[in-house]
Amino acid sequence: MRKRSFLFLFFASFLLFIFTIPFLAEASTRFSHTADYRIGGLIEIDKQIGYPCSTGASKRQTIRGYGEMTKSETLDIAQHIMAVEDEMDWITAEDAVRNLAVISTIDLCARPLSVAAEDYQDDQYDIKEGDVVSPYHPLVVDGLLRIRSKTSQTWGNAITPNPGHVGGYDVDFIVAYGPGPREVGGITGEFGEIIFFDEEYMWWFDDTKEDGIDTGDRYVGNYFDIDQYLYTSEGETRRFISISSPFSKALLIEEMLVIGMTEVTESFELDNLEPGPDAITLAWHELF
Repeated sequence: MRKRSFLFLFFASFLLFIFTIPFLAEASTRFSHTADYRIGGLIEIDKQIGYPCSTGASKRQTIRGYGEMTKSETLDIAQHIMAVEDEMDWITAEDAVRNLAVISTIDLCARPLSVAAEDYQDDQYDIKEGDVVSPYHPLVVDGLLRIRSKTSQTWGNAITPNPGHVGGYDVDFIVAYGPGPREVGGITGEFGEIIFFDEEYMWWFDDTKEDGIDTGDRYVGNYFDIDQYLYTSEGETRRFISISSPFSKALLIEEMLVIGMTEVTESFELDNLEPGPDAITLAWHELF
């Protein structure tokens, strides 16, 4: 990228707020969007993609500051599943009065590892505060036992190059969260409406199965797979990851602050439940 003065170049402001309809009629209903940007000057972008428990997750992005940026983004969304590719390169203007910062956050719908927030005892259960308890436990579902989440189910980062320095952010992820026992009878949608699910699209506990779980043929799955690269030649980089699984009891928490140069390449997979044989996977051939 060329280094030049952007202070009086021009002003660019975008507000992109994207939602899918939370009560999509069919699993094959699909929402797609592709955008390429080449922008410079004072840049202000606020963007949201998806609605957590209707599209598996949501991705929020805020871009603020002076500089030049190229950005290419492709997204595909269907009921309870979302795939996003986002590639960005930018440079903060040498005379910037505000460094060009990119903040991106992915919030999962997938339930976290949890512990009891109180003691509970009856003829069947003896639970102590702090014991690991599934968010799908009958006592939790019925509202008889309070729990505390061990993680916030968040994957976020903030990259702020100094004046004259460059930043990069490439991410490719797919996330799905199909309804299960906690959502039996329906969930409350974005506008307060109750959304009911057919068993064909759900998972449930089943003692006759080897793993104790069964799914409908169109169950979309419960997973989050991400490949990510971020870079700044000099500046401030912050990362916050807080993700866990009530199935495997695995947990990943990271808080990072770097002042200087940062380069991170990573791959992460959270595979809780496999999709059913007839589930939508956002593969290209499903368009035809």
